[in-house]
Amino acid sequence: MEKLTEKGTSDDLADNEDAPDINFRKSATADKYRLFASMSFMILVIIIGVPMWWKTTEVYRVNLPSADIMSLSDEPIEITTKIAIFTFEKERGELLVKELSEAYTDNGLWYPQFVQIAPFEKAVNSKTPANIETQLLKQEQIRAGDFIFIEWPKLEEEVLMTSERSALMRNDTSSSRIKNVLNQLILQTHRIQQIVFENYRRAVKTEAPQPEYDVVVSILNPRPDIMNAKWNVRMAVETYIAPFLKEVSQISNYTLTTQWKYQLPFEADLKQVRDSTKLGRHYALGESDLPHIITSIEKNLGVGITAKPAINLVVYITPCDIAPVHIYNRQNKQATRHNVDSFISPKWGGIIISNPPTEACLSYNNAQEPVEFYVNTNDVMQIMLYQLQKLLDINIEFNMEGVKTVALEQITPRRWEYEAYIRRSAVMHITTASNTLQSLIKLLDNISYIVINDDVGESINDAYNKLLLAKQALAEGHLLTASDYARSAFIASEHAFFDASLLAQLYFPDEQKYAIYIPLFLPIMVPVITSFTMIRKLLMKLRNSKENTT
Repeated sequence: MEKLTEKGTSDDLADNEDAPDINFRKSATADKYRLFASMSFMILVIIIGVPMWWKTTEVYRVNLPSADIMSLSDEPIEITTKIAIFTFEKERGELLVKELSEAYTDNGLWYPQFVQIAPFEKAVNSKTPANIETQLLKQEQIRAGDFIFIEWPKLEEEVLMTSERSALMRNDTSSSRIKNVLNQLILQTHRIQQIVFENYRRAVKTEAPQPEYDVVVSILNPRPDIMNAKWNVRMAVETYIAPFLKEVSQISNYTLTTQWKYQLPFEADLKQVRDSTKLGRHYALGESDLPHIITSIEKNLGVGITAKPAINLVVYITPCDIAPVHIYNRQNKQATRHNVDSFISPKWGGIIISNPPTEACLSYNNAQEPVEFYVNTNDVMQIMLYQLQKLLDINIEFNMEGVKTVALEQITPRRWEYEAYIRRSAVMHITTASNTLQSLIKLLDNISYIVINDDVGESINDAYNKLLLAKQALAEGHLLTASDYARSAFIASEHAFFDASLLAQLYFPDEQKYAIYIPLFLPIMVPVITSFTMIRKLLMKLRNSKENTT
């Protein structure tokens, strides 16, 4: 019995000795589970949850060649064109080419290539300037943008500009005179500088030609009850305006429309002036009143229904009770041109005042009955063509001693005038597109939450690539190719800059994103942050336990 008692007592002691060890192991296992659970929760929230939230709320932005676009201004525009010189004496031609080449050395913008066409038999024996020009064009290729000076001794002027890519010069014309003609008329160096160089751009604001225009010809008859004006406007427009616009469609596309408007009177202060005509008087329209006329009729023309810019060509048929109306300038002198009074408002259009025939107004004044008359198509349309050339900035007016141009006997503009306009427009499109892209890149870099979708990115990349091609073509003397690329770059840059998707995230910046999501994540992050302390304590406890067991 005593042995049994001793045995039972020893077993109980052994059990009591193992109990703390079992409890310790259970506690350590629980601590490990708690540690793993806390770490798993932290990993789930911090390593998986936060990046997933950041990724799902970030703004989509296409990668762009930002550095290359910002360096576009570092690559200056180079304009190359071929200028051919023909003289009857080879030595004179060589001297002119040498002097002109030296005059354009280290210009930095212009790189004209002066070439001499050596005299040959068919050219020397030509009897007319047209014949000699035909022979020279067979000898030397003159592309768009190129020009040729042809010596012709039988001239009164030093230089006579033709309607093509050529000019006749006298045998004593100097290289300095040729350089002046090139700078002012052909290359138009001063106007190009106004576009390219920043100092000039600040002083002179120029606007790049738009890809599309609405040309609206409006005939205003304020008194149809007494003035029965007869005019086939559509035929006149298709005969004069349509062929002209077709020839100048390299830069822009034009939609041509006509309309009649009635009961739109002049809102201007007309002053009666006595004269020696059969009517014994006319009415003077002061130059200062012209803007008021545009304001009064513009709202009734109905040209604002499309997004395309409009060029207004208005013919105002003057009623007999105030006819004829003549425009007077600020010096109080009558400004009638070719028996027609007209004026131009840049970027808006032009107005032609069509006074009825004197006989028609005499008949009305005597009988006070409606009169019928025909509008003089030739006079009106010649002025309208002139206005259109001025509004498109194609026509070049100059006053240079010893230099004249041949009379324009065609509807289309002079070829050298139009190609100078193409060159100027190409440079303007390149400069405008470059500035637009650089402004857009600065905006996108400064505001990181603006969306850059694939369409905008494609437009920006397309504009950038077309700009490089346009500059290259211009430097190689391919004017029409450079114009096409520059126009495409301008259109793509404008499309990218004004794309509506760029405004989608402007009212949801990063600060607002944080303000919305932090209240949602903060309750979750509090236990995550407090878990760091618990994990540290558990790790220290486990470390101490291992040290004690060892």
